[in-house]
Amino acid sequence: MSKNATILFAGDTFPVPANIELFRAGDIETLFGDRVCELFAKADYRICNLEGCLTDTGEPVEKIGPLVKAPTDSLNALKKLGLNAATLANTHTLDFGKTGHDEMRAALTRYGIAYFGTGDNASSISRYITLRLHDKTIILYTVTELFRFNTPSEDQAGAFGYDEYIVCRELAALKEQCDYLVVLYHGGVEMTHLNTPVVRRRFHRMADNGADIIISQHTHAVGFEERYNGAYLFYGQGNFCFNLSKTVSEYTRNGILLEVTFSDDGFSVNKHLVRRTELGCRYDENQDFTDFDERSRLHERLLLGDKEAQLAFEREYQRLIEFWIPHLLPFFPGIDPEDRDELQKKSSAEIAEYLMNRYTKQQLMGMYMMLTNDEINEIAVKILKTAIDKKE
Repeated sequence: MSKNATILFAGDTFPVPANIELFRAGDIETLFGDRVCELFAKADYRICNLEGCLTDTGEPVEKIGPLVKAPTDSLNALKKLGLNAATLANTHTLDFGKTGHDEMRAALTRYGIAYFGTGDNASSISRYITLRLHDKTIILYTVTELFRFNTPSEDQAGAFGYDEYIVCRELAALKEQCDYLVVLYHGGVEMTHLNTPVVRRRFHRMADNGADIIISQHTHAVGFEERYNGAYLFYGQGNFCFNLSKTVSEYTRNGILLEVTFSDDGFSVNKHLVRRTELGCRYDENQDFTDFDERSRLHERLLLGDKEAQLAFEREYQRLIEFWIPHLLPFFPGIDPEDRDELQKKSSAEIAEYLMNRYTKQQLMGMYMMLTNDEINEIAVKILKTAIDKKE
Protein backbone atom coordinates (compact mmCIF):
# COMPACT_ATOMS: atom_id res chain seq x y z
CA MET A 1 0.00 0.00 0.00
CA SER A 2 1.42 3.39 -1.04
CA LYS A 3 1.52 6.52 1.06
CA ASN A 4 -1.45 8.88 1.00
CA ALA A 5 -1.17 12.10 -1.04
CA THR A 6 -2.58 15.44 0.14
CA ILE A 7 -3.47 18.43 -2.05
CA LEU A 8 -4.49 21.77 -0.56
CA PHE A 9 -6.92 23.74 -2.74
CA ALA A 10 -7.15 27.48 -2.08
CA GLY A 11 -9.83 29.72 -3.54
CA ASP A 12 -9.50 33.10 -5.23
CA THR A 13 -6.15 34.69 -4.40
CA PHE A 14 -4.54 37.94 -5.51
CA PRO A 15 -2.71 40.95 -4.04
CA VAL A 16 -4.70 44.18 -3.67
CA PRO A 17 -3.51 47.70 -2.84
CA ALA A 18 -3.86 47.13 0.91
CA ASN A 19 -1.42 44.19 0.93
CA ILE A 20 0.66 44.34 -2.26
CA GLU A 21 3.80 45.35 -0.37
CA LEU A 22 3.37 42.39 1.99
CA PHE A 23 3.13 40.07 -1.03
CA ARG A 24 6.21 41.63 -2.58
CA ALA A 25 8.13 41.27 0.67
CA GLY A 26 7.07 37.64 1.09
CA ASP A 27 5.61 38.41 4.53
CA ILE A 28 3.37 35.36 4.77
CA GLU A 29 3.19 35.55 8.57
CA THR A 30 1.44 38.94 8.45
CA LEU A 31 -0.69 37.94 5.49
CA PHE A 32 -1.85 34.52 6.62
CA GLY A 33 -0.73 33.71 10.17
CA ASP A 34 0.92 30.57 11.52
CA ARG A 35 -1.97 28.10 11.24
CA VAL A 36 -2.60 28.77 7.54
CA CYS A 37 1.14 28.60 6.80
CA GLU A 38 1.31 25.24 8.63
CA LEU A 39 -1.53 23.86 6.48
CA PHE A 40 0.34 24.79 3.32
CA ALA A 41 3.62 23.40 4.67
CA LYS A 42 2.27 19.93 5.42
CA ALA A 43 0.50 19.40 2.06
CA ASP A 44 2.15 17.45 -0.75
CA TYR A 45 0.82 19.89 -3.34
CA ARG A 46 -0.79 23.34 -3.17
CA ILE A 47 -2.87 25.18 -5.77
CA CYS A 48 -4.97 28.36 -5.95
CA ASN A 49 -6.94 30.41 -8.46
CA LEU A 50 -4.87 33.48 -9.34
CA GLU A 51 -7.67 36.03 -9.66
CA GLY A 52 -5.95 38.78 -11.64
CA CYS A 53 -3.04 39.70 -13.87
CA LEU A 54 0.54 39.95 -12.62
CA THR A 55 2.20 42.49 -14.87
CA ASP A 56 4.67 45.35 -14.74
CA THR A 57 3.95 46.94 -18.13
CA GLY A 58 0.62 45.63 -19.45
CA GLU A 59 -2.07 48.11 -20.47
CA PRO A 60 -5.68 47.63 -19.29
CA VAL A 61 -8.26 46.28 -21.68
CA GLU A 62 -11.58 48.03 -22.16
CA LYS A 63 -14.16 46.15 -20.14
CA ILE A 64 -17.04 46.47 -17.72
CA GLY A 65 -16.02 45.53 -14.20
CA PRO A 66 -12.83 45.78 -12.15
CA LEU A 67 -9.35 45.52 -13.65
CA VAL A 68 -7.20 43.48 -11.29
CA LYS A 69 -3.44 43.96 -11.42
CA ALA A 70 -0.32 43.54 -9.26
CA PRO A 71 3.45 43.58 -9.98
CA THR A 72 5.10 40.29 -10.87
CA ASP A 73 7.28 40.22 -7.75
CA SER A 74 4.08 39.85 -5.71
CA LEU A 75 4.72 36.14 -6.25
CA ASN A 76 7.35 36.28 -3.50
CA ALA A 77 4.68 35.55 -0.88
CA LEU A 78 2.99 32.74 -2.79
CA LYS A 79 6.34 31.09 -3.52
CA LYS A 80 7.30 31.31 0.15
CA LEU A 81 3.90 29.88 1.09
CA GLY A 82 4.78 26.84 -1.01
CA LEU A 83 2.34 27.29 -3.89
CA ASN A 84 2.99 24.68 -6.60
CA ALA A 85 0.41 25.69 -9.21
CA ALA A 86 -2.15 28.32 -10.15
CA THR A 87 -5.14 28.12 -12.42
CA LEU A 88 -5.45 31.06 -14.81
CA ALA A 89 -8.83 30.07 -16.26
CA ASN A 90 -10.77 32.95 -14.76
CA THR A 91 -12.40 36.29 -15.53
CA HIS A 92 -9.41 38.56 -14.80
CA THR A 93 -6.36 36.82 -16.26
CA LEU A 94 -6.62 38.86 -19.50
CA ASP A 95 -7.38 42.20 -17.81
CA PHE A 96 -4.12 43.66 -19.12
CA GLY A 97 -4.07 42.11 -22.54
CA LYS A 98 -1.52 39.87 -24.19
CA THR A 99 1.42 41.75 -22.66
CA GLY A 100 0.11 41.29 -19.15
CA HIS A 101 -0.79 37.68 -19.84
CA ASP A 102 2.71 36.95 -21.20
CA GLU A 103 4.42 38.69 -18.27
CA MET A 104 2.34 36.76 -15.73
CA ARG A 105 3.14 33.39 -17.29
CA ALA A 106 6.84 34.25 -17.56
CA ALA A 107 6.88 35.30 -13.90
CA LEU A 108 5.17 32.09 -12.77
CA THR A 109 7.77 30.10 -14.70
CA ARG A 110 10.63 32.05 -13.06
CA TYR A 111 9.17 31.34 -9.63
CA GLY A 112 8.73 27.64 -10.41
CA ILE A 113 4.93 27.76 -10.15
CA ALA A 114 3.00 25.72 -12.71
CA TYR A 115 -0.01 27.27 -14.44
CA PHE A 116 -2.79 26.12 -16.75
CA GLY A 117 -6.13 27.23 -18.16
CA THR A 118 -4.99 29.81 -20.74
CA GLY A 119 -2.96 29.94 -23.94
CA ASP A 120 -1.69 32.18 -26.72
CA ASN A 121 -4.74 31.23 -28.77
CA ALA A 122 -7.70 28.86 -28.74
CA SER A 123 -5.61 25.92 -29.99
CA SER A 124 -2.78 26.22 -27.48
CA ILE A 125 -4.67 26.37 -24.18
CA SER A 126 -3.44 23.96 -21.51
CA ARG A 127 -6.56 22.57 -19.88
CA TYR A 128 -5.03 20.31 -17.23
CA ILE A 129 -1.90 19.21 -15.41
CA THR A 130 -1.03 15.65 -14.43
CA LEU A 131 0.49 14.96 -11.01
CA ARG A 132 2.23 11.86 -9.78
CA LEU A 133 2.08 11.88 -5.98
CA HIS A 134 3.05 8.80 -3.94
CA ASP A 135 2.25 6.38 -6.78
CA LYS A 136 -1.08 8.07 -7.51
CA THR A 137 -1.89 9.80 -10.77
CA ILE A 138 -4.07 12.85 -10.17
CA ILE A 139 -5.24 15.13 -12.98
CA LEU A 140 -6.29 18.70 -12.24
CA TYR A 141 -8.56 20.14 -14.94
CA THR A 142 -9.66 23.78 -15.11
CA VAL A 143 -12.40 25.63 -16.99
CA THR A 144 -14.12 29.01 -16.75
CA GLU A 145 -17.24 30.74 -17.91
CA LEU A 146 -16.30 33.03 -20.80
CA PHE A 147 -16.78 36.75 -21.29
CA ARG A 148 -15.85 38.89 -24.28
CA PHE A 149 -12.51 39.96 -22.82
CA ASN A 150 -11.19 36.51 -21.89
CA THR A 151 -12.50 34.58 -24.91
CA PRO A 152 -9.69 33.15 -27.07
CA SER A 153 -9.58 32.89 -30.84
CA GLU A 154 -7.02 31.54 -33.27
CA ASP A 155 -5.14 34.86 -33.11
CA GLN A 156 -5.96 35.98 -29.58
CA ALA A 157 -4.92 34.77 -26.14
CA GLY A 158 -7.65 33.67 -23.78
CA ALA A 159 -8.93 31.23 -21.17
CA PHE A 160 -10.48 27.80 -21.60
CA GLY A 161 -14.24 28.28 -21.58
CA TYR A 162 -16.96 25.84 -20.67
CA ASP A 163 -18.38 23.95 -23.64
CA GLU A 164 -20.32 20.99 -22.32
CA TYR A 165 -19.59 18.71 -25.26
CA ILE A 166 -15.84 19.37 -25.23
CA VAL A 167 -15.47 19.33 -21.44
CA CYS A 168 -17.44 16.13 -20.83
CA ARG A 169 -15.74 14.32 -23.71
CA GLU A 170 -12.30 15.29 -22.39
CA LEU A 171 -13.14 14.35 -18.81
CA ALA A 172 -14.27 10.89 -19.90
CA ALA A 173 -11.00 10.38 -21.78
CA LEU A 174 -8.82 11.77 -18.98
CA LYS A 175 -10.49 9.54 -16.37
CA GLU A 176 -9.02 6.55 -18.22
CA GLN A 177 -5.53 7.98 -17.63
CA CYS A 178 -5.59 8.69 -13.89
CA ASP A 179 -6.61 7.49 -10.47
CA TYR A 180 -8.38 10.73 -9.57
CA LEU A 181 -9.78 13.56 -11.65
CA VAL A 182 -10.37 17.02 -10.11
CA VAL A 183 -12.16 19.89 -11.89
CA LEU A 184 -11.64 23.51 -10.88
CA TYR A 185 -14.65 25.39 -12.25
CA HIS A 186 -14.56 29.20 -12.36
CA GLY A 187 -18.15 30.36 -12.60
CA GLY A 188 -21.55 30.77 -11.09
CA VAL A 189 -23.25 33.85 -9.68
CA GLU A 190 -21.17 36.05 -7.41
CA MET A 191 -22.09 36.89 -3.82
CA THR A 192 -24.42 34.01 -3.11
CA HIS A 193 -24.29 31.02 -0.77
CA LEU A 194 -26.62 29.09 -3.09
CA ASN A 195 -26.06 28.45 -6.76
CA THR A 196 -28.14 28.21 -9.89
CA PRO A 197 -29.72 25.20 -11.64
CA VAL A 198 -27.35 25.78 -14.60
CA VAL A 199 -24.26 25.26 -12.43
CA ARG A 200 -25.82 22.25 -10.71
CA ARG A 201 -26.59 20.59 -14.03
CA ARG A 202 -23.07 21.24 -15.28
CA PHE A 203 -21.56 19.72 -12.14
CA HIS A 204 -23.74 16.63 -12.42
CA ARG A 205 -22.84 16.12 -16.06
CA MET A 206 -19.11 16.50 -15.36
CA ALA A 207 -19.42 13.99 -12.52
CA ASP A 208 -21.32 11.61 -14.80
CA ASN A 209 -18.35 11.81 -17.20
CA GLY A 210 -15.65 10.93 -14.71
CA ALA A 211 -14.89 13.89 -12.43
CA ASP A 212 -14.24 12.73 -8.86
CA ILE A 213 -14.12 16.20 -7.32
CA ILE A 214 -15.50 19.49 -8.67
CA ILE A 215 -14.72 22.77 -6.94
CA SER A 216 -16.48 26.02 -7.84
CA GLN A 217 -14.54 29.26 -7.44
CA HIS A 218 -15.35 32.84 -8.62
CA THR A 219 -18.43 33.40 -6.43
CA HIS A 220 -16.32 34.93 -3.58
CA ALA A 221 -18.79 33.32 -1.16
CA VAL A 222 -18.82 29.98 0.62
CA GLY A 223 -21.56 27.71 -0.71
CA PHE A 224 -22.30 24.08 0.15
CA GLU A 225 -21.27 20.52 -0.69
CA GLU A 226 -22.96 17.58 -2.36
CA ARG A 227 -22.18 13.91 -2.88
CA TYR A 228 -23.38 12.82 -6.29
CA ASN A 229 -22.70 9.62 -8.25
CA GLY A 230 -19.57 8.90 -6.22
CA ALA A 231 -18.21 12.43 -6.73
CA TYR A 232 -17.69 15.29 -4.28
CA LEU A 233 -19.16 18.59 -5.49
CA PHE A 234 -18.24 21.86 -3.78
CA TYR A 235 -20.42 24.82 -4.81
CA GLY A 236 -18.52 27.96 -3.84
CA GLN A 237 -15.14 27.87 -2.11
CA GLY A 238 -15.05 31.56 -1.32
CA ASN A 239 -11.92 33.69 -1.27
CA PHE A 240 -8.61 32.61 0.16
CA CYS A 241 -6.98 36.05 0.01
CA PHE A 242 -8.73 38.43 -2.37
CA ASN A 243 -9.70 41.57 -0.44
CA LEU A 244 -10.55 43.62 -3.53
CA SER A 245 -13.63 45.18 -1.98
CA LYS A 246 -13.02 47.29 1.11
CA THR A 247 -16.48 46.37 2.34
CA VAL A 248 -16.75 43.03 4.16
CA SER A 249 -20.15 41.39 3.76
CA GLU A 250 -21.54 38.11 5.06
CA TYR A 251 -20.62 36.63 1.69
CA THR A 252 -16.96 37.71 1.61
CA ARG A 253 -16.15 37.30 5.29
CA ASN A 254 -15.05 33.65 5.05
CA GLY A 255 -13.42 31.21 2.68
CA ILE A 256 -12.60 27.52 2.86
CA LEU A 257 -9.30 25.76 2.25
CA LEU A 258 -9.99 22.24 0.98
CA GLU A 259 -7.48 19.63 2.12
CA VAL A 260 -8.04 16.50 0.05
CA THR A 261 -6.28 13.28 0.97
CA PHE A 262 -6.01 10.64 -1.76
CA SER A 263 -5.42 7.02 -0.75
CA ASP A 264 -5.28 3.74 -2.65
CA ASP A 265 -8.98 3.13 -2.09
CA GLY A 266 -10.59 6.57 -2.15
CA PHE A 267 -10.28 10.17 -1.03
CA SER A 268 -11.36 12.23 1.97
CA VAL A 269 -12.05 15.95 2.25
CA ASN A 270 -11.14 18.11 5.23
CA LYS A 271 -12.50 21.66 5.23
CA HIS A 272 -10.68 24.54 6.93
CA LEU A 273 -12.51 27.81 7.46
CA VAL A 274 -10.44 30.98 7.04
CA ARG A 275 -11.70 34.48 7.82
CA ARG A 276 -10.77 37.67 6.10
CA THR A 277 -8.62 40.24 7.90
CA GLU A 278 -7.73 43.78 6.89
CA LEU A 279 -4.48 42.62 5.27
CA GLY A 280 -5.09 38.96 4.42
CA CYS A 281 -6.75 36.04 6.17
CA ARG A 282 -6.44 33.91 9.30
CA TYR A 283 -7.38 30.38 10.31
CA ASP A 284 -10.78 30.60 12.01
CA GLU A 285 -10.36 29.05 15.44
CA ASN A 286 -14.09 28.37 15.77
CA GLN A 287 -14.39 26.25 12.59
CA ASP A 288 -18.16 26.59 12.76
CA PHE A 289 -19.76 24.90 9.73
CA THR A 290 -23.34 25.07 11.01
CA ASP A 291 -24.60 27.33 8.21
CA PHE A 292 -22.60 25.44 5.59
CA ASP A 293 -24.07 22.11 6.71
CA GLU A 294 -27.60 23.55 6.75
CA ARG A 295 -27.20 24.76 3.16
CA SER A 296 -25.88 21.36 2.12
CA ARG A 297 -28.91 19.63 3.68
CA LEU A 298 -31.21 22.19 2.07
CA HIS A 299 -29.72 21.32 -1.33
CA GLU A 300 -30.27 17.60 -0.68
CA ARG A 301 -33.92 18.32 0.03
CA LEU A 302 -34.16 20.45 -3.10
CA LEU A 303 -33.01 17.51 -5.22
CA LEU A 304 -35.70 15.36 -3.58
CA GLY A 305 -38.39 17.85 -4.59
CA ASP A 306 -38.94 19.37 -1.14
CA LYS A 307 -41.14 22.46 -1.65
CA GLU A 308 -39.75 24.34 1.35
CA ALA A 309 -36.22 23.92 -0.02
CA GLN A 310 -37.36 25.04 -3.46
CA LEU A 311 -38.85 28.18 -1.93
CA ALA A 312 -35.60 28.88 -0.08
CA PHE A 313 -33.62 28.70 -3.32
CA GLU A 314 -36.20 30.85 -5.10
CA ARG A 315 -35.91 33.49 -2.35
CA GLU A 316 -32.16 33.56 -2.88
CA TYR A 317 -32.61 33.96 -6.63
CA GLN A 318 -34.97 36.84 -5.90
CA ARG A 319 -32.30 38.47 -3.75
CA LEU A 320 -29.78 38.06 -6.57
CA ILE A 321 -32.21 39.62 -9.04
CA GLU A 322 -32.62 42.64 -6.81
CA PHE A 323 -28.84 42.85 -6.28
CA TRP A 324 -28.12 42.84 -10.03
CA ILE A 325 -30.96 45.15 -11.13
CA PRO A 326 -29.07 48.44 -10.64
CA HIS A 327 -25.95 46.99 -12.28
CA LEU A 328 -27.65 45.67 -15.41
CA LEU A 329 -30.60 47.98 -16.10
CA PRO A 330 -28.49 51.05 -17.01
CA PHE A 331 -27.38 49.11 -20.11
CA PHE A 332 -30.95 48.84 -21.38
CA PRO A 333 -31.70 51.33 -24.16
CA GLY A 334 -33.25 54.57 -23.00
CA ILE A 335 -32.35 54.20 -19.32
CA ASP A 336 -30.15 56.91 -17.82
CA PRO A 337 -27.20 55.42 -15.90
CA GLU A 338 -27.69 58.20 -13.36
CA ASP A 339 -30.93 56.48 -12.34
CA ARG A 340 -28.87 53.63 -10.86
CA ASP A 341 -29.21 54.74 -7.23
CA GLU A 342 -32.97 55.07 -7.58
CA LEU A 343 -33.25 51.71 -9.28
CA GLN A 344 -31.38 50.10 -6.41
CA LYS A 345 -34.14 51.17 -4.02
CA LYS A 346 -36.88 49.49 -6.02
CA SER A 347 -38.21 45.99 -5.39
CA SER A 348 -38.35 43.44 -8.20
CA ALA A 349 -42.10 44.06 -8.51
CA GLU A 350 -41.49 47.79 -8.87
CA ILE A 351 -38.77 47.13 -11.43
CA ALA A 352 -41.16 45.00 -13.48
CA GLU A 353 -43.66 47.85 -13.44
CA TYR A 354 -40.89 50.31 -14.31
CA LEU A 355 -39.94 48.24 -17.36
CA MET A 356 -43.53 47.78 -18.48
CA ASN A 357 -44.05 51.56 -18.31
CA ARG A 358 -40.88 52.25 -20.30
CA TYR A 359 -41.16 49.55 -22.97
CA THR A 360 -43.95 47.88 -24.87
CA LYS A 361 -44.54 44.19 -24.26
CA GLN A 362 -43.28 43.53 -27.79
CA GLN A 363 -39.96 45.28 -27.01
CA LEU A 364 -39.53 43.32 -23.79
CA MET A 365 -40.25 40.06 -25.60
CA GLY A 366 -37.65 40.99 -28.22
CA MET A 367 -34.98 41.60 -25.56
CA TYR A 368 -35.95 38.37 -23.81
CA MET A 369 -35.64 36.46 -27.10
CA MET A 370 -32.16 37.88 -27.75
CA LEU A 371 -31.05 36.66 -24.33
CA THR A 372 -32.66 33.22 -24.36
CA ASN A 373 -33.26 31.95 -27.89
CA ASP A 374 -30.16 30.03 -28.98
CA GLU A 375 -30.29 31.03 -32.62
CA ILE A 376 -31.16 34.70 -32.06
CA ASN A 377 -28.78 34.97 -29.12
CA GLU A 378 -25.89 33.80 -31.27
CA ILE A 379 -26.75 36.28 -34.02
CA ALA A 380 -27.30 39.14 -31.53
CA VAL A 381 -23.94 38.46 -29.87
CA LYS A 382 -22.23 38.55 -33.28
CA ILE A 383 -23.94 41.84 -34.18
CA LEU A 384 -22.96 43.46 -30.89
CA LYS A 385 -19.36 42.20 -31.10
CA THR A 386 -19.04 43.62 -34.62
CA ALA A 387 -20.33 46.97 -33.41
CA ILE A 388 -17.92 46.98 -30.44
CA ASP A 389 -14.98 46.11 -32.68
CA LYS A 390 -15.88 48.95 -35.04
CA LYS A 391 -16.09 51.37 -32.10
CA GLU A 392 -12.53 50.40 -31.24
